[in-house]
Amino acid sequence: MPEVIIGRDEEDTRLFGTEGTLFIGKHLVGTGEEAHLTSPVLLDALRPHVICITGKRGYGKCLHEDTLVTLDDGSCVPIKELENKEGKVVCLNDNLKVQVAEKEGFYKRVTDKLVHLKLRSGREIKLTPEHPLLTITGWKPVQDLKIGGRIAVPRILPDVSAKKMPEHEIKLLAYLIAEGHIAKGYVVFSNKDKKIVQDFRDALEKFDANLHMKQMRDGMFRVCQIKKAKKSHVTIVRNKLGQIAKGSGGGRYDKRSIIKWLEALGIYGKLSKDKFVPQDVLKSEITCIRLFLNRLFSCDGSIYKTAAWQISYSTISEKVIRQVQHLLLRFGVLSKIRTKKTKCNEKYLESFEIVIDGEFVEKFVHEIGFFGKKEERQQEALQERKKRNPNVDTIPKGIWGIYKPASWAALGRHFNYAYPKAMRESMDYAPSRQKLLQIAGFEKNEALRLLAESDIFWDEIVSMELLEGTYTVYDITVPEYHNFTANDIIVHNSYGIGVIAEEFARLPDKIKRNLCALIVDTQGIFWTMKSPNEQDISLLRSWNLAAQGFKVQVYIPAGQEKLFVDAGIEFDATFSFQPGDLGTEDWLALFSLTIMEPAGVLLQNALAQFNGSYTIEDVIGAVEMQEGFDKEKLIIKNLLRTTGQWGIFGASKMPSILEPGKITILDMSLSPQNVRSLLLALVARKLFHERTEARRKEELFEMDKKIPFPWILIDEAHNFAPSKGKTPASDIIDKIVKEGRQPGISVVFATQRLGRLHAEILSQCDVIIAHRLTAKVDIEALKSIMQTYMLFDIAKDINDLPRLKGAAVVLDDNSERIYKIRIRPRQSWHGGSSPLALPAKESMLLPLR
Repeated sequence: MPEVIIGRDEEDTRLFGTEGTLFIGKHLVGTGEEAHLTSPVLLDALRPHVICITGKRGYGKCLHEDTLVTLDDGSCVPIKELENKEGKVVCLNDNLKVQVAEKEGFYKRVTDKLVHLKLRSGREIKLTPEHPLLTITGWKPVQDLKIGGRIAVPRILPDVSAKKMPEHEIKLLAYLIAEGHIAKGYVVFSNKDKKIVQDFRDALEKFDANLHMKQMRDGMFRVCQIKKAKKSHVTIVRNKLGQIAKGSGGGRYDKRSIIKWLEALGIYGKLSKDKFVPQDVLKSEITCIRLFLNRLFSCDGSIYKTAAWQISYSTISEKVIRQVQHLLLRFGVLSKIRTKKTKCNEKYLESFEIVIDGEFVEKFVHEIGFFGKKEERQQEALQERKKRNPNVDTIPKGIWGIYKPASWAALGRHFNYAYPKAMRESMDYAPSRQKLLQIAGFEKNEALRLLAESDIFWDEIVSMELLEGTYTVYDITVPEYHNFTANDIIVHNSYGIGVIAEEFARLPDKIKRNLCALIVDTQGIFWTMKSPNEQDISLLRSWNLAAQGFKVQVYIPAGQEKLFVDAGIEFDATFSFQPGDLGTEDWLALFSLTIMEPAGVLLQNALAQFNGSYTIEDVIGAVEMQEGFDKEKLIIKNLLRTTGQWGIFGASKMPSILEPGKITILDMSLSPQNVRSLLLALVARKLFHERTEARRKEELFEMDKKIPFPWILIDEAHNFAPSKGKTPASDIIDKIVKEGRQPGISVVFATQRLGRLHAEILSQCDVIIAHRLTAKVDIEALKSIMQTYMLFDIAKDINDLPRLKGAAVVLDDNSERIYKIRIRPRQSWHGGSSPLALPAKESMLLPLR
């Protein structure tokens, strides 16, 4: 079967065949789930390249099979049942409003890890560690979230269903779910409120005039037939020998109509802890749901005053409590669930309670209300109406990290602060929706207005538990908005670098000695290349590969050695730089300063005093000697002193990279991003200089020893060469992508955020490997560099990829072709496969308020 060689033109293919190539995967033929693997896919390693690997390789973003998804008819269906079920799903649109949208695709797989997430409101969900949830700063994988963080959940659900149930049926269901015994041939209702008892009696008569209530004792009533109906058919019962043991017909009475009805709804025979709200209610129009909740809360609910008015509803059925919380969202009433112990027949049982407080007490009373004696209490609550504390339904204070007003003082004057500058203290708190809306109006900021008026409630994470076992998980696709609500939570529907590095190690010596590789590791995951991938042995066998470790050299900053030792992370050597290795531009970029501002001028003047090596203390002394700059001196000295925490300065001890066949890993995972950029800049400049000089000598035949051609593999590349702004590494990266091919330097950029990568890099790429992209900005970035031979919508090809790990579209500018491929599995241990800092099977549950 002929191989597919990417990154190699026809002339080189004719000259070298498959020699000097890296086996990175197999060709995918077909679309969607019908696609199958065929020819090996090889990547050229003889010529220098600029390669971009983008998108999310792992399609492991799935939900537990019992996760409930809300459909446009109001029903809540386990995600595992959606494969053949029609209907739209509820999602969040671009204006942060909840609406319904088309779903497509249905994906099922097995996983061995889930995260059980619990929120302050009592909502819960089980999902794979890679699954993104919406935070105030964007979508983040669950594995990157922390207890105390806040995620988006709907604060209201759309009124979409139009089915109408008879009022008397709604009432009977509410009464019997709340205070009914509906099992063992009985239908019993218990309540002492005369108004409620009469309402039940009236509903029962409308349901079936042949039914009536027989009082058993005070407050307890049994539903009986006035005239018993006999069965018209004969029932035959046989014994174990197959003989007729008993026949009955005319002598047996038919079931009461109410039992037949409850059986049809699936609720008859359920004990209190097993009761649930039938789908017929969930799918009813809003007036029916209002009546249902009104009668339910009038029985098992309470309205009471402690420090403030609260409303509660209690049951020992967890399913009912979660369904009631869900139905309250149809009215925009937020609630929280808490558990407690309830004494029943001398035993203590776990029960569940919904609590409504704050502004939502008044909202409940107006939208739903009580019936019977509790109506009097709700009137008291309305008469004592006070200003509500909005400290629950707030916007996370992380908003101040992505938004700053033009002037805090001007904003303070607008809010009539006695000391307008004190408005800046707002950054210490989570703003209320109303406050943010006022700020948005003053600033004329449309994005803030959308956030303040959004249908999002920012719920707090109170527990994260890692579950290990064998789980079947599912996912669906929502093409337009790429999210949907599951368990009333809004959910979103680096690997290639390791494969390339492994292939370098597998090259024959005659080629490998002419190459070397440098991996810029921002997550601390590539040191695991030394160990075999024991987790995927069966998968590797299907690819005719074996699990194995590889010889790599891991370097860490010298000042971080103890941290790595204590963490048990393997490394081979340390590296450090002298402060004098940095130029003035490096220092300015490191501290985000310019020579146009006083602090930048001060630092530049201080550094100008040195010609050669110096220490941080020398620079601090030089700063102190400068005339003027009283305010700036304190700033610069503090910035310089923070460099001691980075562990990168000491003797000039650069790692040796340009050695034949060597794979070097620079672990920068414990360094701040600005320091990572500086480290890359220093190393890349040295590589570029040495290879440029070596290339000049090679052309003049002046070299006795060949210096290998380096491949630089950069993870999280958008942080080093962003589309907006500059980092200490921006200039050297720009130089290498434009001029690096001539001295034989290849670069591989890996990023999941293509839209944030500098456009110049994309324009210089000759190979792009694109896994599934979902963000519009990333797809548009890819479209912007499409060549003229790619006369079609690349988004369609990406969307047609099967839901397989490693599935990707390759754009090869050398052969002017496009391929669908699947990246091969890693042979070495992939340290980034599930970086979840949670103890297995150990709950981290915090007490609920």
